[in-house]
Amino acid sequence: MTAFSQDDLWAKRDAAGRWHSLVGHSADVGAVLAALLDLPTIGERLRRFGRTDAAAASSISAKLSALAFLHDVGKANRGFQARSDANAPRVGHIDELAWVFSPRRGADAVCDRLSERLGLDRVAAWLPEDEPDLFHAVFAHHGRPWALGHEGSQADVRDASAQWRGGPGDPVARLGPMRAALDAWFGDALADGSPLPDQPAVAHAFAGLLMLADWLGSNPGPGFFPFDEGRHADRMAFARERAADVLTATGLDAQPAREAARRVGAGFPHAFAQAGRPPFAARPIQAEAARHPAQLLVLEAETGSGKTEAALWRFIELFRAGAVDGLYFALPTRVAATQIFERVKRFRDNVFPPDWRPAVVLAVPGQMRVDEAEGARLPDFDVQWNDDGDRAARWAAEHPKRYLAAPIAVGTIDQALLGAVRVKHAHLRAVSLLGKLLVIDEVHASDAYMERLLANLLRFHVGAGGHALLLSATLGAGARARLLGAATVPDRAAADAVDYPALSWCEDGVERRQPLGAAGEGKAVRLEARPILADPDAVAASSLAAARAGAKVLIVRNTVGQALRTQEALEALATRADGATLFRVPHADGRGIATLHHSRFAEPDRRLLDAAVEAAIGREREAGGRIVVGTQTLEQSLDLDADLLLTDLCPVDVLLQRIGRLHRHAGRPRPAGYAAPRAVVLVPEGRELFRADLRAYGLGSGETGGVYEDLRILELTRRLVEAEPVWTIPAMNRRLVEAATHPDALAAIEAELTAADPAWRPHFDRRTGRYFADLNAAQGALLRFDRPFTAFRIEPDEIIATRIGGADRHVAFDVEGQPLPTGPFGRPVPSLKLPHHVAANISVDAQPDLVETLGDGDGFTFRLGPSVFTYDRFGLRRNA
Repeated sequence: MTAFSQDDLWAKRDAAGRWHSLVGHSADVGAVLAALLDLPTIGERLRRFGRTDAAAASSISAKLSALAFLHDVGKANRGFQARSDANAPRVGHIDELAWVFSPRRGADAVCDRLSERLGLDRVAAWLPEDEPDLFHAVFAHHGRPWALGHEGSQADVRDASAQWRGGPGDPVARLGPMRAALDAWFGDALADGSPLPDQPAVAHAFAGLLMLADWLGSNPGPGFFPFDEGRHADRMAFARERAADVLTATGLDAQPAREAARRVGAGFPHAFAQAGRPPFAARPIQAEAARHPAQLLVLEAETGSGKTEAALWRFIELFRAGAVDGLYFALPTRVAATQIFERVKRFRDNVFPPDWRPAVVLAVPGQMRVDEAEGARLPDFDVQWNDDGDRAARWAAEHPKRYLAAPIAVGTIDQALLGAVRVKHAHLRAVSLLGKLLVIDEVHASDAYMERLLANLLRFHVGAGGHALLLSATLGAGARARLLGAATVPDRAAADAVDYPALSWCEDGVERRQPLGAAGEGKAVRLEARPILADPDAVAASSLAAARAGAKVLIVRNTVGQALRTQEALEALATRADGATLFRVPHADGRGIATLHHSRFAEPDRRLLDAAVEAAIGREREAGGRIVVGTQTLEQSLDLDADLLLTDLCPVDVLLQRIGRLHRHAGRPRPAGYAAPRAVVLVPEGRELFRADLRAYGLGSGETGGVYEDLRILELTRRLVEAEPVWTIPAMNRRLVEAATHPDALAAIEAELTAADPAWRPHFDRRTGRYFADLNAAQGALLRFDRPFTAFRIEPDEIIATRIGGADRHVAFDVEGQPLPTGPFGRPVPSLKLPHHVAANISVDAQPDLVETLGDGDGFTFRLGPSVFTYDRFGLRRNA
């Protein structure tokens, strides 16, 4: 270890006293940025933004690397350098540098000296004088714009004159080694005064690449960039070699894995081979989705038709062709992401050889999982993994902001949308996606707010030459047109006539589509609207009668509260002989614990629930009656095969999703009376869906929103069930969805209902107001990649989310020196998630206190602020 030099500026230090020179760190980051730009896919994306050709790539890369080299020059200031003493006041380097380039008193003289010392006039030649966006992007490398980076911001620049004063230890004079290194390593670029591309998207993309390069280049761990302790004379040669190694080790350089996948050459049957199951050939939706040339595709096909396999097959075909470097598979919920994660790992294992398998990361905050390994965050921000695997391959998994840099990641749509809104590190996320196939599953689940954010992300992603695939059971014509960027929405008749299943894309503002062959013979589902929505005893009695006849029964309620009431009614009505029909999860001690399936379980317990529900009513189900009660968690990414479905009234596209869990696997024996699929839709008594009491069942909205808020769609769905008791799936899917979601149909039902009963009007007025408020909120939240980088601003107190509504709260129980509480299935519980409406009145500083452990390891109660919660076999619920 070498003591801090009085001659060298330092940039990094650790608790052991090791340090890294400013020259050395700047070289590391510049080298990583150059290596990223040398990746064929990233280089091509940037050229698309800048409308340049390959001949200019080398010059542009060298200039951008030189700009990256300058990213930490603000660390020359006196206050930062004084932090070589760990007890010195904490002084930063970005706001301090902003003062130098501001019009504040005294700054111009320092700016002139700094520019002369570094020769910044040569850099200025590359940039437009009136809008040097790339220069501003350099100093956003910590994820947010600096104080000079937006209009009207001069008042935000605080006085830093004391940090740049002259005299002994003059900060500007001490930048001499930086100037020497800049001239030595970037001399050719500095001598070339030709301008850099000035399109706004180039600056936005550069900002994201620099954030990624800085994060990689700041890692002193094994295999990354060790501290030089002042020995930086040959650092650039080392940094360039190490940068290439780092990109390979982290999977950002996909070429080695691509060549390995080409050598394997897995065909479709091998790619989806699974032990104990016969191989199967690609269906039309899978074959056509893989070979289609469009960058942005919408694939609509029924639940269970193989859309997930279509997405994965498209990925590997594009990957082997060099069109993409990775995959991000985005799902609507954390639960769905966890379920798909295992399928993606199995696919990865089939198409890549063992030595070159890209890491598969679960991009779900709070769960640190890569392949089979799990990690835990330590107090010093390091991560402890439960094995001795390659840390470099897991680099992206160790922080949520880096998730999208993983070669293959499975997570929520929120992680992708955070790259489309004005939040810290948005550019890092958006750029990390550029080289990947972006798959968005269950697109129909998006609301107006999320749809607007997604459209913004797709414009940036596809505009760079990126690829995206949107999956849906059936997507309404309006949403499909908006997401594809079509100029118009087809009228109702044209929308009804659109083929199904189908691929859709856009050419010159016109939506195009290709019909696809059906995945199978389809099924005729008999539906019945039964007015027992508010009668859990009747729901339980119907289910028990079917289960006693040997049927597998799936009950899907819109809310956790109603699911709990149904489970309690079921257990109250069940006799001892009915015990085997109740859904159970194995306890660690061997018991079977009766329970239900919803989102308010700890993550480890959710995995047990998912495995148990697939065992109970999935592909490999055993004979005998069984009843599973749950919520929307049952309709997402689980391979379920029920004989009878009981479901609350819900929008028609969601209803079709639930029906997809009914008779999913054809050809298997069914109990007498259930040879044909049947669905009972639970509806309220009376026709007034606007009643306030129905919000408890997920119908309509109040001041804080609701589950299914648009009563027009719900009313149209109920009418479809009543008017057409047999639905032929998938032949009727398109017509059913358009009948309940097309703008023309919605306008007509609104006019009819308000004319018949003016009591509907307040609901429609409230819905319209919320709709436009959501659109306005989305517009204000967007990160506009088509506007100058200087228009990007993050307000100090502004909170921008990817969904309308409050954020859920995570309650951690991992207190040092105390054992974790035991959950209802006998496993330790590290944390629980509280829905935002439950946690709304609890202080953010409140910490959980364990109140009582329930007997036989069946759960526990805890206090959080003024509230007491129980976590047991019914999940998490508030007692008081």
